Amino acid sequence: MTPSTPLGASQEALVFESTPVITFGYIMQVFFSLLIVLAFIYLIGKYLLPRLKTNAFGRYIKVIDRVYLEPQVGAYILKVGKSAWLVAVGKQSIVKIDKIEEESLTINE
Repeated sequence: MTPSTPLGASQEALVFESTPVITFGYIMQVFFSLLIVLAFIYLIGKYLLPRLKTNAFGRYIKVIDRVYLEPQVGAYILKVGKSAWLVAVGKQSIVKIDKIEEESLTINE
């Protein structure tokens, strides 16, 4: 007979309760739960976040193209009506580089 503890449980029972029991079913449950969470994050990133993004669409000004030259420095082609300009934008400045002809805006592939 094994000695009892103050609560009436044997020491073998206490050792069994203190060691974690990891079974194949437990590992599969954790794995599938992780897959569900990752799928949920992917679906939110793919479908929900683009709908929340707000783009400022102007009635008269359109950004035709943009190229980032350096961090916080970019070049933009802006179209206003039938005129278009190449503009460089920095952290604290905006510089009009040149007016672009409408024929050069069409891309021939």
